[in-house]
Amino acid sequence: MSDPAHFWHNPTAVRIVALLAVGLFVTTIWLFRRQKRSGRGAAIVCLILSVGLHVALIAFVPKLSMFFGGAGDAQPTVAPENEPMPVAVFAPDSDDDLSSDSMLGEQPLSDSYEADDSPISPLTLAEPIVELQTPVVAMAEPEPASDAVEIIEAAKSQIVTSLASIKRDASPDHSTDLDDVLGDWISETLAPPDAPQPTTSSEPDRPIESSVAMPAGKRQTEDRSDEDEVIRAAGSPIIDEDFASRLGNAKKIALSSTGGDASTEASVAAALKFLSQTQRPDGAWDPIATGAGRERAPLGLTRGSAGRRAATGITGLALLSMLGAGNTHQSGDYRENVYRGLAYLLGRQRSDGSLAGDASVYAAHYCHAMAALAIAEAAVMTGDPAALEATRRAIAYSRSTQHPSTGGWRYTRGDRGDLSQLGWQAMLIDAAVRSGAIDPPTSMQAGVARFLDSVRSGSAGGLASYRPGEGPTATMTAEALATRLLIGQEVPDATIRETESVLLAELPGNDRENASGLDNYYYWYYATLALHQLQDDAWNQWNAALKKRLLSTQRPDGSWSDSTLWGGYGGTIYSTSMATLCLESYYRHTVSQRSDASQRSNSNVSHRTP
Repeated sequence: MSDPAHFWHNPTAVRIVALLAVGLFVTTIWLFRRQKRSGRGAAIVCLILSVGLHVALIAFVPKLSMFFGGAGDAQPTVAPENEPMPVAVFAPDSDDDLSSDSMLGEQPLSDSYEADDSPISPLTLAEPIVELQTPVVAMAEPEPASDAVEIIEAAKSQIVTSLASIKRDASPDHSTDLDDVLGDWISETLAPPDAPQPTTSSEPDRPIESSVAMPAGKRQTEDRSDEDEVIRAAGSPIIDEDFASRLGNAKKIALSSTGGDASTEASVAAALKFLSQTQRPDGAWDPIATGAGRERAPLGLTRGSAGRRAATGITGLALLSMLGAGNTHQSGDYRENVYRGLAYLLGRQRSDGSLAGDASVYAAHYCHAMAALAIAEAAVMTGDPAALEATRRAIAYSRSTQHPSTGGWRYTRGDRGDLSQLGWQAMLIDAAVRSGAIDPPTSMQAGVARFLDSVRSGSAGGLASYRPGEGPTATMTAEALATRLLIGQEVPDATIRETESVLLAELPGNDRENASGLDNYYYWYYATLALHQLQDDAWNQWNAALKKRLLSTQRPDGSWSDSTLWGGYGGTIYSTSMATLCLESYYRHTVSQRSDASQRSNSNVSHRTP
């Protein structure tokens, strides 16, 4: 029989043992963390095996030349010191250092540019990794001749309006938080047997191609005309009806006719300025630097400091605030901020379409949906090919994580779902369809409708709960109605009246559902979306209370404090973005004909003259 010592001098064998030991330990932790008691025996067995393997490693590893100098057979292979490393690169401008979190390609952004109306070149998707060569330090040069100055300035204007390549981050940072370490592994490796597996292909309703996106703005609508295609090709995007009130004269009409005014617009302007000033050079908003990830146990719940690594989520919310006011990466006062933010998100999108980034298990699906919704809205407003393609990828991931029977989403693949997650996913699906990135995914939409029905309660079905079988809350009731209205479901008048009775009992600044007394921007956001679509007496009462509370609590720098119900997880960017989205409700979504019909039949309506 061969000497067992030879086994421990085989680097490959030792690595396998080490991986097995760690895998058994991680499996032990997961089994013990499950709420179900089944599997505890297996957990104990895994723990014993893991401890035994660790003891063996501790005993034999010091003898190995692979970890210590010596004459062993195997030596670790080390890449040459000066060989280029494959990383993703973002260059915010020609003078800044390269950032490890970046994802802009070969052409940098300039700090100064002409703010004209010419559209920025389309966002570009590229291969996941780009070779980072040794940077060349620019030396001071004499003042160029006048002709050369004109050429340089022209080149700068082209640099700021183009995105040469966006690289998906091949090696994101990993959190030391247990949920961050285990989140993806649990969701992808330990999914329940009946859970669908991740895939970048779509269901039979419509295949999602991994090839280059369709031509900009190609919409899959029945009333699409050739004239529209010519206009879009010439650089003037055709805005979907739902988003048409964000721009130009339509915005002014919507603002004045649905309850907004100069004070709300001034508040929005201050908030957007604050958001623009807190954006990182790589295009993201930083969770930790803006106070996210602090555990305050809202409503008695703990989520392990969720939000500490939710950069894609809060970046998505900040971008939604800018897009909601009519800014895109092609036009608007904050087009450069939107441009860099989208570049960050597209660069962080994984090959399976996920935009969760490094978020923990509790925040991952929120981050994916919020970030994907921002990209989808940009796709609706501009028809940018890269945004369309990223939207398709995001929908593919959402499809793979939707529960096959309940139609819901929650924290990991195979979870049966909750309404809080569903609202964001439903909005994402709706925006993706409006952009033309996908045809209506009928099975996904049927799943959304099925889950909404499963959480309904009340005499008229106007109440809603977080999960099936639980008691209704004002927050979930608001989210359910907003989701139904904005995705196009017909909601009976009796159902609307029952919902409104709950929301009017919990007006902003007087939320009795929240015993802590903290403002609940999450609840306000969905209630505002819902009631704005109805334009009746309930909306008038809600809007008056909302404006009074938000305008009186905005800070001098344009932000809102994170001392709110969920602000500990999302920080100042979350609070400011959610408050801003509330104040943009007058024009962010057009009041639909469906809502007008409900308004005419509602006996409690107040007739507003535009």
